[in-house]
Order: sequence, then C-alpha cells, then structure tokens
Amino acid sequence: MIYRSYGKLDDPVERDGDGAFRAINTYLEPTSLEEGTVTESINMRLNGDKASLREGLSFKAGSVTLSYSADTEQVFTSTTFQSPSDSTEYLAFATKDKVILYNSANTSGIDIAYPGGEVVALADKASFVQVFDKLILFRGKNKRPLEWDGDVANDFLVKTSVASGSGIAMPNTEYGLSFRNRVIIPQPTDSPYTLIMSDSLDSNNFVASEAQFRINKGSADKLVAFHGYLEDQIICFMEKSIHMITNVTTPSSAGVIEVTREYGCIARKSIVNSGPQIYFLSDAGIMVLQQGLDPAKGLGVSISKVSGEAKPLTAPIADQIKDINLSAVSGAVSKVFDNKVFFAFPTGSSTVNNTVWVYDILGGAFISKDTFPSGFQIDDFVTLPFGTNPQRRQLFIAGPTGWYQYTGTGATVDDSGRQIGSSASSATTAITGTLTSRSFSLGSGGVKHWKGGQLGVETSNGDALSITLATTDPDSSATVLTHSASTTEEALLRFGGRVRGYSAKVSVSITQGNPKIRHLLVEGSKGQLNGRRSIA
Repeated sequence: MIYRSYGKLDDPVERDGDGAFRAINTYLEPTSLEEGTVTESINMRLNGDKASLREGLSFKAGSVTLSYSADTEQVFTSTTFQSPSDSTEYLAFATKDKVILYNSANTSGIDIAYPGGEVVALADKASFVQVFDKLILFRGKNKRPLEWDGDVANDFLVKTSVASGSGIAMPNTEYGLSFRNRVIIPQPTDSPYTLIMSDSLDSNNFVASEAQFRINKGSADKLVAFHGYLEDQIICFMEKSIHMITNVTTPSSAGVIEVTREYGCIARKSIVNSGPQIYFLSDAGIMVLQQGLDPAKGLGVSISKVSGEAKPLTAPIADQIKDINLSAVSGAVSKVFDNKVFFAFPTGSSTVNNTVWVYDILGGAFISKDTFPSGFQIDDFVTLPFGTNPQRRQLFIAGPTGWYQYTGTGATVDDSGRQIGSSASSATTAITGTLTSRSFSLGSGGVKHWKGGQLGVETSNGDALSITLATTDPDSSATVLTHSASTTEEALLRFGGRVRGYSAKVSVSITQGNPKIRHLLVEGSKGQLNGRRSIA
C-alpha cells in the first residue's frame, strides 16, 4: 500500500489498483481476485498489459454477384482452400447454385458452378473438406457429395456412386476428415456411432469389412466428430464420451481405446487444437485434451496418449457459460488464431452464434466477451493471407449474409448490416467496450471512505470514455467522469467519488474511438484514526 501525507485529524489515504490487465474472472468473489484480473471485458483486447477495443468488422462480400435471400440464396458453409496447381489460397463459400472463391486478388469472387439441377439448401447441413487436390462438398445423407478438381475453368461434378474398387462409393453424409491419405466420414445409414475410412489415396472406395468402426456400440451415445492426432490416430468425439482409433494407416489392424466417459462433445465445429491442446465444447463447458506420456516410451519418443482435463477451461467464467443456449449449441464454432482461441456460441434466447469469447493462449486466460449488432450470425471462422505490403493471415467470420474481416481492419465500427452483393454500406455500428475492475477493499473488512482515483490512458483526437465508481455494502454506483480527447496524448484522468462502502470497483466505458487503458487506481481511507470515524 502507498500512503500519502495527512494531518492529525485526517484519515490516512490508501491506494490500490491495477497496473496491467491480463484476465477475466466473473466467477469468484471480486474482492478475492489477483492484480490484473477484471470482472468484465466486453469487446476489449488485453494485450501487452494494456486494454483496448477489438477491431471492427469489415464487410468483404459487397462486390460479389449474388442477391441474398433468407430462404434460399445465402452462404451455407465455408472453408479455406489451397489450389493444388499454384498454392494460391482462397476462401470458399457454398451458396445455392455455386461456390464463390475469394481472396485479395479476386474481391468480386470466382464462381464455380454446380452441375445442372444440383443445389445446396440449409437443411443439407453442408460442409467442405479438401481431399488431396480436390474440394468435396458434403450435402447430408439425402444428396450425393459434389467434387471439384481445383481448376477454376471447371465446375463441380456429382461424386460418382460407383466405387473405384471392391468396396462402396463414398456414402452421402454431412462432414468428413482428410487424414493419413484417407477420407474418414460418419456412416449414419449404419448407425449413429459408425465411421468408415476410405482406401489410401482413394476417396471413392470404402471397404466396410476392413475400415468400418462402431464406436461404443450398444450405448445411447452418438458420434459427433473426429479429429486427427499424433502417431497415426484419430480422436472420436461422442456426445457423452471420447475414444481413440489407433493405426489409421492399416485400418484392418486398428484398435479402439476409450479416453473418457466423463464428458463428450456437443458441437462438431467447436473442436480445435493448438500445439498439444485440443479444445472442444462439452455440456460442462469448454474442455481440454492434453497429450500424455506413454509409460512404455522414453521422453525423447513421440507421445501417443491423450487425457482429458478434470476442470473446464471455462471455470473462471462458469456463470457466463450458463448463458449458452444449449438447445441451439450444436452449431458452435471455434478457431485458433494469433495465439488466441475464438469460441462462438448462441447466448440468451438466440438460436444462432451471436457471442464470441476470446481466450489468450499465451496468458492462459479469457480476455474478452465480444458482442455484435442485433441479428449478426457467426457460422464459421476462416483464415486467409490478406491485404498488401505484405499480406498477413487474417481471421474472417462467415455467416449467411456474407463474410467479414475480423482482425487487421483497424476499424472502430462494425460494418455488419450489409448482405452479400451490397456494394455500399448504408449504416455502420460504433463499437463500444467496457472494462470493469476487480473490487478493491484495501485489505480490510470494514466500511471505507472512497475518495476517487486515477486512470492512465493513451488517447487520440475524438476518443471518448466515461468512468463509473461503484461500491458494495452499502451499494452505490455513479458516473464520476466523462472525457473526450481533443489530441493524441498520454493522460492521467483524475476522478472523484466521496462515497462509502466495503469495496469499490471502477468501470470504464469506451463510447467512441479506441483509447488504450494503461492502469487504474482507487483511493480511500479505512475510516478510523485516533478514535474518530470518518463519514462521507
């Protein structure tokens, strides 16, 4: 604690605060939180100990020739595709009649048509997978998959229903995985817990007697997804359990190992890995699978085991996770980018993903809850090298109305009101952010006399913010300062208070621009000196 000078009849003024901002914790008692932990971070980024607004969404589908229709003509699924001929990367978006390829050099899009009479609809639950040099578009169990050879001069073709060998042709299905030169897909026509693998280097021959697996057969479990893993293995995520298939290279001699039955996965596209960690959404929150050491091998040998963490990654925000709409959560999506994991969920009464929680891998903490204008929908995250001088990989959000650059925009507004094919924006939404500190109690359980505090910020012309000081026991809340910057500067903003309470916390609301918050502190006295008690 730092004391300033006071007279004989004055109470000693003490200071407490945060010189950095690194993590969110909404679950624990705010007075017990460590320095640098905040209780609220909405649309903020806690980077390099400073807090600033997230970047604004930049709509990128305006030059595309397509008229959006909520019933029929929209974006149904997306992926990043790399051309096999020249390694050019595109974002690929499936619409009703065609796939649109997009990158910095083709901002109007390259149209790859489907064959006559073939369409994609919302009910198909479509998804992409790049297999060898081809792009496959799955369209559910009632439609044949479509296949494109990667040549922009050619259209998609219907995947042949004639097997290339002694097995069966690729079954109709909703999704697939390319791994170890095989295509791995669910086989719902056999059972809800069956998967089947293609022959090596052949996407159209599946031999059930050699490469069909019924995971946890006879249980009331259901296959949700599978994910490639080290040493020739795939992890199979069921709704209530997790299993591993070994020896994918030789399916006829592969084995199935149970990893855990304590929890499973409830959203296929929530599964994402970063290094040794695999993140996914379970009904208990976001869980993590970790690599484990095979006791039969030395430390210098590849690791083949996997184990699940006992505590959810979302434990520090457990109360917030309860706001996820579990009846619509199967479409939740995740993406690792820039040493962060972005998790998109439907929250409240929303039936589509409308909120993103951002987890900082380096700091090991959640750092923001990103919110968006009403009606905004997040179906996929995709990444692509973008921009000029030089190009840098950026994160994009895809939804039914088009796609939006999420990072690297430098914008302070969301251009989210347009629909695919809308060349001009009629309105944008300014991003507002809120950072709320932990509660400060000066290390004492009694009522204090809070006198105000100080906020360290970096501002540019036009930045605007307000500061609220709130106390508990007794409860009070008041805006104690509003500030609009007229120049670029590093400022110390002093604010008053003159309120009583057991603890006090500070909320900073950014209403315009993007000021960077460096530190904050509060000042107060414990209210008793030389037998005299202070009153507000």
